[in-house]
Amino acid sequence: MTGISKKEADAHDRLMDAASELTDLMADSGIDISEPDREELSLILARNAPKIRKILSRAKKARPLTGPSP
Repeated sequence: MTGISKKEADAHDRLMDAASELTDLMADSGIDISEPDREELSLILARNAPKIRKILSRAKKARPLTGPSP
């Protein structure tokens, strides 16, 4: 046994699930980066979710400069 609590294990599982969904999103979007780089970027984004949410909440309030995104 590695000595981590259920709470820590659940938090890790949620992080990995979020990273997996982000990896899929990037793959589906056609971004031309390697799979290992997509996975690393996804983990960075998932680990920094609170900061990312804050950044995106400001963008949500801004008016788009051009038409709606696809």
